[in-house]
Amino acid sequence: MKHNESENQISCLVDSGIVYSKRDMIRVLRDLDRVEYLDLIDNVAVAQGEGYVVEVYVNGYDSTIVFNNRLHINVNGFDFLKIKTSPEKIVELISGHRIIQLKPLTNLLQTNRAAIEEEIDEQRIALASQMACDNEVDLNYYE
Repeated sequence: MKHNESENQISCLVDSGIVYSKRDMIRVLRDLDRVEYLDLIDNVAVAQGEGYVVEVYVNGYDSTIVFNNRLHINVNGFDFLKIKTSPEKIVELISGHRIIQLKPLTNLLQTNRAAIEEEIDEQRIALASQMACDNEVDLNYYE
């Protein structure tokens, strides 16, 4: 039996790794909520504080802004994102000589359970809809 060369070509990160895809970077960052941030240039801290990730986007004209305890992050301004979990959970946004470290301060499983369950339900409905288009699956199956 031949191994399919195209099988498992999409990366899988569990608790650590490097993310290059802008779409995946957005997905990681949108879940952060309240964070402690540290802005490093050439490994020298130039700013630090706490804030809320209120907006994550990708475009060619808006800046990343950290001000007034709010983070507006344009992932186009960064080369890649690094996830670390040892010794603590840290997300690093890396662009040249600048690293913005984000340490999550909110446990989403405890503080936002209803919203997470609603999002999971929405994803199930979207998946069922997609499957219905692809395979003529009954949408009421998931309800």
